Amino acid sequence: MIEKLNRVFEKLPPEHRDIMREAFTILIEEVINAVVKDNERIWQSIEKTWQTMNERFERQEKENERIWQAIKEGFERQEKENQRIWQAIEELRKDMKEGFEKQAQENEKIWQAIKEGFERQEKENQRIWQAIEELRKDMKEGFERQEKENQRIWQAIEEMRKDMKEGFEKQAQENEKIWQAIKEGFERQEKENQRIWQAIEEMRKDMKEGFERQAKENERIWQAIEKTNERLDKLILAFEKAEKRNEQTRKQVGVLTGNFGYLLEDRAIRTLPKLLKERYGFEITEPLRRDFIEINGKYIEVNIYGRARKNDEEFIIIGEAKTRITNKAIIGFLEKCNNFEGKQFRIMIGYLITPKIKQILENNNIIFINSYELEL
Repeated sequence: MIEKLNRVFEKLPPEHRDIMREAFTILIEEVINAVVKDNERIWQSIEKTWQTMNERFERQEKENERIWQAIKEGFERQEKENQRIWQAIEELRKDMKEGFEKQAQENEKIWQAIKEGFERQEKENQRIWQAIEELRKDMKEGFERQEKENQRIWQAIEEMRKDMKEGFEKQAQENEKIWQAIKEGFERQEKENQRIWQAIEEMRKDMKEGFERQAKENERIWQAIEKTNERLDKLILAFEKAEKRNEQTRKQVGVLTGNFGYLLEDRAIRTLPKLLKERYGFEITEPLRRDFIEINGKYIEVNIYGRARKNDEEFIIIGEAKTRITNKAIIGFLEKCNNFEGKQFRIMIGYLITPKIKQILENNNIIFINSYELEL
Protein backbone atom coordinates (compact mmCIF):
# COMPACT_ATOMS: atom_id res chain seq x y z
CA MET A 1 0.00 0.00 0.00
CA ILE A 2 2.97 2.38 0.78
CA GLU A 3 4.37 1.78 -2.71
CA LYS A 4 1.00 2.76 -4.23
CA LEU A 5 0.93 5.90 -2.08
CA ASN A 6 4.51 6.82 -3.17
CA ARG A 7 3.50 6.44 -6.82
CA VAL A 8 0.54 8.73 -6.14
CA PHE A 9 2.77 11.27 -4.36
CA GLU A 10 5.21 11.27 -7.29
CA LYS A 11 2.38 12.52 -9.48
CA LEU A 12 1.78 15.54 -7.22
CA PRO A 13 3.54 18.84 -7.76
CA PRO A 14 6.91 19.05 -5.92
CA GLU A 15 5.73 21.86 -3.66
CA HIS A 16 2.76 19.73 -2.39
CA ARG A 17 4.41 16.31 -2.37
CA ASP A 18 6.20 16.58 1.04
CA ILE A 19 3.18 18.17 2.73
CA MET A 20 0.83 15.39 1.55
CA ARG A 21 3.31 12.68 2.53
CA GLU A 22 3.61 14.18 6.03
CA ALA A 23 -0.14 14.48 6.35
CA PHE A 24 -0.72 10.87 5.31
CA THR A 25 2.05 9.76 7.72
CA ILE A 26 0.28 11.52 10.60
CA LEU A 27 -3.05 10.02 9.54
CA ILE A 28 -1.64 6.49 9.40
CA GLU A 29 -0.06 6.87 12.86
CA GLU A 30 -3.41 8.07 14.27
CA VAL A 31 -5.19 5.12 12.69
CA ILE A 32 -2.66 2.63 14.06
CA ASN A 33 -2.92 4.17 17.52
CA ALA A 34 -6.70 3.98 17.39
CA VAL A 35 -6.55 0.31 16.26
CA VAL A 36 -4.16 -0.54 19.08
CA LYS A 37 -6.46 1.11 21.63
CA ASP A 38 -9.46 -0.76 20.22
CA ASN A 39 -7.55 -4.04 20.43
CA GLU A 40 -6.74 -3.36 24.09
CA ARG A 41 -10.43 -2.73 24.80
CA ILE A 42 -11.35 -5.93 22.95
CA TRP A 43 -8.87 -8.04 24.92
CA GLN A 44 -10.08 -6.48 28.15
CA SER A 45 -13.64 -7.40 27.18
CA ILE A 46 -12.55 -10.95 26.28
CA GLU A 47 -10.78 -11.25 29.63
CA LYS A 48 -13.87 -10.18 31.51
CA THR A 49 -15.95 -12.62 29.46
CA TRP A 50 -13.65 -15.56 30.31
CA GLN A 51 -13.71 -14.56 33.95
CA THR A 52 -17.52 -14.45 33.92
CA MET A 53 -17.71 -17.82 32.13
CA ASN A 54 -15.31 -19.41 34.66
CA GLU A 55 -17.44 -18.13 37.52
CA ARG A 56 -20.57 -19.51 35.87
CA PHE A 57 -18.90 -22.86 35.20
CA GLU A 58 -17.93 -23.06 38.88
CA ARG A 59 -21.49 -22.28 39.96
CA GLN A 60 -22.87 -24.80 37.44
CA GLU A 61 -20.50 -27.46 38.77
CA LYS A 62 -21.74 -26.85 42.31
CA GLU A 63 -25.35 -26.95 41.04
CA ASN A 64 -24.62 -30.23 39.21
CA GLU A 65 -23.32 -31.75 42.45
CA ARG A 66 -26.58 -30.77 44.18
CA ILE A 67 -28.61 -32.25 41.28
CA TRP A 68 -26.74 -35.57 41.33
CA GLN A 69 -27.14 -35.68 45.11
CA ALA A 70 -30.91 -35.15 44.74
CA ILE A 71 -31.06 -37.84 42.03
CA LYS A 72 -29.14 -40.27 44.26
CA GLU A 73 -31.49 -39.62 47.17
CA GLY A 74 -34.49 -40.00 44.82
CA PHE A 75 -33.28 -43.42 43.60
CA GLU A 76 -32.74 -44.51 47.22
CA ARG A 77 -36.29 -43.44 48.14
CA GLN A 78 -37.65 -45.16 44.98
CA GLU A 79 -35.80 -48.37 45.93
CA LYS A 80 -37.51 -48.38 49.33
CA GLU A 81 -40.87 -47.58 47.71
CA ASN A 82 -40.37 -50.44 45.19
CA GLN A 83 -39.81 -52.85 48.07
CA ARG A 84 -43.12 -51.73 49.62
CA ILE A 85 -44.86 -52.05 46.22
CA TRP A 86 -43.57 -55.60 45.62
CA GLN A 87 -44.60 -56.52 49.17
CA ALA A 88 -48.13 -55.16 48.48
CA ILE A 89 -48.22 -57.04 45.14
CA GLU A 90 -47.29 -60.27 46.88
CA GLU A 91 -50.05 -59.76 49.46
CA LEU A 92 -52.48 -58.95 46.63
CA ARG A 93 -51.50 -62.16 44.79
CA LYS A 94 -52.21 -64.14 47.94
CA ASP A 95 -55.60 -62.41 48.37
CA MET A 96 -56.41 -63.03 44.69
CA LYS A 97 -55.48 -66.71 45.01
CA GLU A 98 -57.74 -67.09 48.05
CA GLY A 99 -60.47 -65.14 46.25
CA PHE A 100 -60.27 -67.36 43.15
CA GLU A 101 -60.44 -70.47 45.34
CA LYS A 102 -63.54 -69.09 47.09
CA GLN A 103 -65.02 -68.09 43.70
CA ALA A 104 -64.39 -71.61 42.37
CA GLN A 105 -66.34 -73.05 45.31
CA GLU A 106 -69.11 -70.50 44.76
CA ASN A 107 -69.18 -71.28 41.01
CA GLU A 108 -69.63 -74.95 41.84
CA LYS A 109 -72.69 -74.04 43.92
CA ILE A 110 -74.00 -71.82 41.11
CA TRP A 111 -73.57 -74.55 38.46
CA GLN A 112 -75.33 -76.99 40.77
CA ALA A 113 -78.23 -74.53 41.18
CA ILE A 114 -78.35 -73.98 37.39
CA LYS A 115 -78.40 -77.75 36.80
CA GLU A 116 -81.28 -78.16 39.25
CA GLY A 117 -83.07 -75.20 37.59
CA PHE A 118 -82.73 -76.77 34.13
CA GLU A 119 -84.05 -80.07 35.48
CA ARG A 120 -87.09 -78.28 36.96
CA GLN A 121 -87.54 -76.35 33.70
CA GLU A 122 -87.39 -79.60 31.71
CA LYS A 123 -90.24 -81.02 33.78
CA GLU A 124 -92.19 -77.77 33.40
CA ASN A 125 -91.61 -77.81 29.62
CA GLN A 126 -93.09 -81.31 29.46
CA ARG A 127 -96.21 -80.02 31.21
CA ILE A 128 -96.37 -77.02 28.86
CA TRP A 129 -96.03 -79.15 25.71
CA GLN A 130 -98.67 -81.52 27.04
CA ALA A 131 -101.02 -78.56 27.58
CA ILE A 132 -100.24 -77.27 24.07
CA GLU A 133 -101.01 -80.69 22.58
CA GLU A 134 -104.35 -80.78 24.41
CA LEU A 135 -105.09 -77.23 23.19
CA ARG A 136 -104.24 -78.26 19.63
CA LYS A 137 -106.66 -81.18 19.85
CA ASP A 138 -109.39 -78.90 21.22
CA MET A 139 -108.75 -76.40 18.41
CA LYS A 140 -108.96 -79.17 15.80
CA GLU A 141 -112.30 -80.37 17.20
CA GLY A 142 -113.54 -76.76 17.31
CA PHE A 143 -112.62 -76.18 13.67
CA GLU A 144 -114.39 -79.39 12.66
CA ARG A 145 -117.56 -78.35 14.50
CA GLN A 146 -117.33 -74.86 13.02
CA GLU A 147 -116.92 -76.32 9.51
CA LYS A 148 -120.22 -78.19 9.90
CA GLU A 149 -121.90 -75.02 11.21
CA ASN A 150 -120.54 -73.06 8.26
CA GLN A 151 -122.13 -75.52 5.86
CA ARG A 152 -125.51 -74.91 7.51
CA ILE A 153 -124.97 -71.16 7.31
CA TRP A 154 -124.08 -71.23 3.61
CA GLN A 155 -127.08 -73.45 2.86
CA ALA A 156 -129.38 -71.02 4.69
CA ILE A 157 -127.91 -68.03 2.84
CA GLU A 158 -128.39 -69.79 -0.51
CA GLU A 159 -132.05 -70.54 0.34
CA MET A 160 -132.52 -66.94 1.43
CA ARG A 161 -131.13 -65.68 -1.88
CA LYS A 162 -133.50 -67.97 -3.81
CA ASP A 163 -136.49 -66.83 -1.73
CA MET A 164 -135.57 -63.17 -2.27
CA LYS A 165 -135.29 -63.72 -6.04
CA GLU A 166 -138.69 -65.42 -6.18
CA GLY A 167 -140.24 -62.71 -4.02
CA PHE A 168 -139.00 -59.93 -6.30
CA GLU A 169 -140.32 -61.79 -9.39
CA LYS A 170 -143.82 -62.19 -7.82
CA GLN A 171 -143.83 -58.56 -6.75
CA ALA A 172 -143.04 -57.45 -10.31
CA GLN A 173 -145.98 -59.45 -11.71
CA GLU A 174 -148.36 -58.31 -9.00
CA ASN A 175 -148.56 -54.61 -9.62
CA GLU A 176 -146.69 -52.47 -12.16
CA LYS A 177 -147.94 -49.31 -10.50
CA ILE A 178 -146.30 -50.29 -7.23
CA TRP A 179 -142.93 -50.74 -8.98
CA GLN A 180 -143.33 -47.30 -10.60
CA ALA A 181 -144.03 -45.76 -7.22
CA ILE A 182 -141.09 -47.39 -5.51
CA LYS A 183 -138.65 -46.98 -8.45
CA GLU A 184 -137.11 -43.90 -6.93
CA GLY A 185 -137.01 -45.62 -3.54
CA PHE A 186 -135.10 -48.58 -4.99
CA GLU A 187 -132.58 -46.17 -6.56
CA ARG A 188 -131.94 -44.70 -3.11
CA GLN A 189 -132.04 -48.18 -1.65
CA GLU A 190 -129.31 -49.38 -4.07
CA LYS A 191 -126.66 -47.51 -2.13
CA GLU A 192 -128.08 -48.85 1.13
CA ASN A 193 -128.02 -52.37 -0.32
CA GLN A 194 -124.29 -52.09 -0.90
CA ARG A 195 -123.84 -51.36 2.79
CA ILE A 196 -126.20 -54.24 3.65
CA TRP A 197 -124.28 -56.74 1.51
CA GLN A 198 -121.04 -55.51 2.99
CA ALA A 199 -122.53 -56.03 6.47
CA ILE A 200 -123.70 -59.51 5.37
CA GLU A 201 -120.19 -60.36 4.16
CA GLU A 202 -118.62 -59.19 7.42
CA MET A 203 -121.24 -61.06 9.42
CA ARG A 204 -120.57 -64.22 7.39
CA LYS A 205 -116.85 -64.00 8.18
CA ASP A 206 -117.53 -63.38 11.86
CA MET A 207 -120.06 -66.21 12.00
CA LYS A 208 -117.52 -68.61 10.49
CA GLU A 209 -115.01 -67.78 13.23
CA GLY A 210 -117.48 -67.65 16.14
CA PHE A 211 -117.49 -71.43 16.97
CA GLU A 212 -120.00 -72.71 19.50
CA ARG A 213 -120.63 -69.36 21.26
CA GLN A 214 -122.11 -67.99 18.03
CA ALA A 215 -124.64 -70.82 17.70
CA LYS A 216 -127.32 -69.22 19.91
CA GLU A 217 -126.82 -65.83 18.26
CA ASN A 218 -127.10 -67.47 14.82
CA GLU A 219 -130.64 -68.62 15.63
CA ARG A 220 -131.71 -65.03 16.30
CA ILE A 221 -130.00 -63.91 13.07
CA TRP A 222 -131.81 -66.59 11.04
CA GLN A 223 -135.14 -65.44 12.50
CA ALA A 224 -134.37 -61.90 11.37
CA ILE A 225 -133.32 -63.17 7.91
CA GLU A 226 -136.57 -65.16 7.49
CA LYS A 227 -138.63 -62.03 8.17
CA THR A 228 -136.87 -60.24 5.30
CA ASN A 229 -138.84 -62.41 2.81
CA GLU A 230 -141.98 -60.40 3.62
CA ARG A 231 -140.54 -56.92 3.22
CA LEU A 232 -137.12 -55.49 2.28
CA ASP A 233 -137.36 -52.70 4.86
CA LYS A 234 -137.69 -55.31 7.62
CA LEU A 235 -134.51 -56.98 6.27
CA ILE A 236 -132.55 -53.73 6.70
CA LEU A 237 -133.88 -53.19 10.24
CA ALA A 238 -133.16 -56.80 11.24
CA PHE A 239 -129.59 -56.66 10.00
CA GLU A 240 -128.95 -53.35 11.79
CA LYS A 241 -130.18 -54.84 15.05
CA ALA A 242 -128.19 -58.04 14.47
CA GLU A 243 -125.07 -56.00 13.79
CA LYS A 244 -125.42 -54.23 17.15
CA ARG A 245 -126.07 -57.50 19.00
CA ASN A 246 -123.05 -59.14 17.34
CA GLU A 247 -120.63 -56.35 18.16
CA GLN A 248 -119.60 -57.84 21.50
CA THR A 249 -119.35 -61.32 20.00
CA ARG A 250 -117.10 -60.04 17.19
CA LYS A 251 -114.87 -58.40 19.79
CA GLN A 252 -114.56 -61.68 21.71
CA VAL A 253 -113.87 -63.61 18.52
CA GLY A 254 -111.34 -60.94 17.54
CA VAL A 255 -109.47 -61.42 20.83
CA LEU A 256 -109.44 -65.21 20.34
CA THR A 257 -108.34 -64.79 16.72
CA GLY A 258 -105.55 -62.43 17.82
CA ASN A 259 -104.34 -64.99 20.34
CA PHE A 260 -104.31 -67.71 17.69
CA GLY A 261 -102.49 -65.27 15.36
CA TYR A 262 -99.78 -64.63 17.96
CA LEU A 263 -99.38 -68.38 18.45
CA LEU A 264 -98.96 -68.86 14.68
CA GLU A 265 -96.45 -65.98 14.53
CA ASP A 266 -94.35 -67.43 17.35
CA ARG A 267 -94.27 -70.85 15.68
CA ALA A 268 -93.47 -69.25 12.31
CA ILE A 269 -90.59 -67.13 13.65
CA ARG A 270 -89.10 -70.27 15.23
CA THR A 271 -89.65 -72.58 12.23
CA LEU A 272 -89.34 -70.41 9.11
CA PRO A 273 -85.50 -70.08 9.00
CA LYS A 274 -85.13 -73.84 8.55
CA LEU A 275 -88.10 -74.11 6.19
CA LEU A 276 -86.95 -71.17 4.01
CA LYS A 277 -83.48 -72.67 3.68
CA GLU A 278 -84.63 -76.20 2.83
CA ARG A 279 -87.51 -75.26 0.51
CA TYR A 280 -86.44 -71.95 -1.08
CA GLY A 281 -82.65 -71.75 -0.53
CA PHE A 282 -82.64 -68.66 1.72
CA GLU A 283 -79.91 -67.93 4.29
CA ILE A 284 -81.24 -65.72 7.10
CA THR A 285 -78.96 -62.68 7.59
CA GLU A 286 -81.21 -60.74 10.00
CA PRO A 287 -83.20 -62.84 12.53
CA LEU A 288 -86.97 -62.97 12.04
CA ARG A 289 -89.02 -61.04 14.58
CA ARG A 290 -92.35 -59.32 15.29
CA ASP A 291 -91.68 -55.57 15.38
CA PHE A 292 -92.61 -51.98 14.52
CA ILE A 293 -90.43 -50.87 11.58
CA GLU A 294 -89.82 -47.12 11.15
CA ILE A 295 -90.23 -45.92 7.53
CA ASN A 296 -90.18 -42.20 6.68
CA GLY A 297 -90.98 -41.27 10.27
CA LYS A 298 -93.94 -43.70 10.47
CA TYR A 299 -93.95 -47.02 12.37
CA ILE A 300 -95.31 -50.04 10.46
CA GLU A 301 -96.38 -53.07 12.54
CA VAL A 302 -95.12 -56.27 10.91
CA ASN A 303 -96.00 -59.76 12.20
CA ILE A 304 -92.89 -61.41 10.68
CA TYR A 305 -89.90 -59.37 9.50
CA GLY A 306 -86.26 -60.13 8.71
CA ARG A 307 -83.64 -60.24 5.95
CA ALA A 308 -82.14 -63.14 3.96
CA ARG A 309 -79.72 -63.81 1.10
CA LYS A 310 -80.21 -66.01 -1.94
CA ASN A 311 -77.82 -66.28 -4.92
CA ASP A 312 -75.89 -63.19 -3.70
CA GLU A 313 -79.11 -61.14 -3.61
CA GLU A 314 -80.60 -59.51 -0.53
CA PHE A 315 -84.33 -60.03 0.23
CA ILE A 316 -86.70 -58.62 2.83
CA ILE A 317 -88.68 -61.43 4.48
CA ILE A 318 -92.11 -60.06 5.35
CA GLY A 319 -94.99 -62.21 6.52
CA GLU A 320 -98.32 -62.29 8.29
CA ALA A 321 -100.14 -65.03 10.21
CA LYS A 322 -103.94 -65.21 10.13
CA THR A 323 -106.34 -67.80 11.50
CA ARG A 324 -108.47 -67.07 8.43
CA ILE A 325 -107.05 -65.47 5.27
CA THR A 326 -109.58 -63.32 3.40
CA ASN A 327 -109.41 -61.03 0.38
CA LYS A 328 -109.56 -58.06 2.75
CA ALA A 329 -106.63 -59.43 4.77
CA ILE A 330 -104.60 -59.89 1.56
CA ILE A 331 -105.27 -56.30 0.48
CA GLY A 332 -104.16 -55.00 3.90
CA PHE A 333 -101.00 -57.14 3.74
CA LEU A 334 -100.11 -55.85 0.25
CA GLU A 335 -100.61 -52.24 1.38
CA LYS A 336 -98.20 -52.93 4.24
CA CYS A 337 -95.64 -54.49 1.87
CA ASN A 338 -95.75 -51.42 -0.40
CA ASN A 339 -94.13 -49.37 2.37
CA PHE A 340 -90.85 -51.33 1.98
CA GLU A 341 -88.26 -50.87 -0.77
CA GLY A 342 -86.10 -53.62 -2.22
CA LYS A 343 -86.75 -57.22 -3.21
CA GLN A 344 -89.35 -58.94 -1.02
CA PHE A 345 -90.24 -62.53 -0.21
CA ARG A 346 -93.86 -62.42 0.97
CA ILE A 347 -95.43 -65.08 3.19
CA MET A 348 -98.91 -65.60 4.62
CA ILE A 349 -99.57 -68.36 7.16
CA GLY A 350 -103.01 -69.77 8.02
CA TYR A 351 -105.01 -72.85 8.89
CA LEU A 352 -106.98 -73.28 5.65
CA ILE A 353 -107.65 -71.32 2.42
CA THR A 354 -110.15 -71.67 -0.39
CA PRO A 355 -109.03 -72.23 -4.01
CA LYS A 356 -110.10 -68.66 -4.81
CA ILE A 357 -107.92 -67.20 -2.04
CA LYS A 358 -105.05 -69.47 -3.11
CA GLN A 359 -105.26 -68.06 -6.64
CA ILE A 360 -105.27 -64.48 -5.32
CA LEU A 361 -102.13 -65.21 -3.27
CA GLU A 362 -100.36 -66.70 -6.30
CA ASN A 363 -101.32 -63.72 -8.49
CA ASN A 364 -99.69 -61.37 -5.96
CA ASN A 365 -96.51 -63.47 -5.48
CA ILE A 366 -97.41 -64.39 -1.90
CA ILE A 367 -96.29 -67.80 -0.59
CA PHE A 368 -98.90 -69.62 1.52
CA ILE A 369 -97.71 -71.91 4.32
CA ASN A 370 -100.16 -74.17 6.17
CA SER A 371 -100.10 -74.01 9.96
CA TYR A 372 -99.43 -77.75 10.20
CA GLU A 373 -96.09 -77.26 8.39
CA LEU A 374 -94.81 -75.31 11.40
CA GLU A 375 -93.20 -77.00 14.36
CA LEU A 376 -95.20 -76.99 17.59
